[in-house]
Amino acid sequence: MKHVKYFNMKNFKYFILFLSLITIFEITNSKDANAITACTLTNGKIAKASLPADGCIAVGNTVAYEITVKSIDLCKTLPAMPTSTTPTDLSNCENVFLNAAGNSVSFAAGEDVTLTGTFKRPPNGTYPFTFVKLVNTWGITAAVEFDLSMNGMKRGSGVHCRTIAGSTGDMEQSGSHEESVCGADYVAPGKFTETTMQFGDVGGSEPFRPCAIDGTVKIPGDCVNTGNGNIYLVQSNDKLATGSNNVTAIHGILKPATAVKITPSTSAIITRFDVTNGTALAAAGSGRVYIGLGPFDITISAQ
Repeated sequence: MKHVKYFNMKNFKYFILFLSLITIFEITNSKDANAITACTLTNGKIAKASLPADGCIAVGNTVAYEITVKSIDLCKTLPAMPTSTTPTDLSNCENVFLNAAGNSVSFAAGEDVTLTGTFKRPPNGTYPFTFVKLVNTWGITAAVEFDLSMNGMKRGSGVHCRTIAGSTGDMEQSGSHEESVCGADYVAPGKFTETTMQFGDVGGSEPFRPCAIDGTVKIPGDCVNTGNGNIYLVQSNDKLATGSNNVTAIHGILKPATAVKITPSTSAIITRFDVTNGTALAAAGSGRVYIGLGPFDITISAQ
């Protein structure tokens, strides 16, 4: 888990906010993030025979995970979700972090790094909801070992499979992936960069899905706002994306288990990114392995 210290402000004590984005899955056949489980192991290695086409999570195999957090807000009421005609409504929210320059941060489990941006203390009050804006481009560096030989989607065969540096891909309705390389011996993985343009299934026959509601990806007409754990693909104007070609960011609207209360004694915030489950694998046919982005958690809490 990576820890990021937000700020310390004199004469304030703490506040606690839990923010979990656990639905960012980029697995070929996945519609329900909650249905994805850990990959089956054989003597500590991923079992080829049990690798599902709809994906599994390679726990502990993420070397580094790169994300860009653009902003974080605390909200006194549930923000109205973005639609194709109206942006996310933040009129009753208070910004606590702004990354105007769009600087990314790369981290691994247990690593401490610093987010670059402007941190603000919100006014005293109770904030039951949170909002986060993320850039829809990610970087992942991962290596996995199988019990039997696998084929890479890019090239090679062997029990050791990895992401490679300099590769890029778009997760979109008509997109494809060729990001894995396999071989007989371990080779240090490189950073694979991918841009999310679609949630869930991909392929020319699949409908565009711009939202994930409580862990299940949805078509535009089924995008709602439960306030529990919803994420939306948006355009540059913060309106709901209408197709893969106009996705520029991700909005998350969530409800912490306990409402955030800001008092005169609030002083510091720590952000934790849990990437233990950050690598997703899937059987891609012809003995090939898909390596992509798995879920991560963001927790903002007190020091």
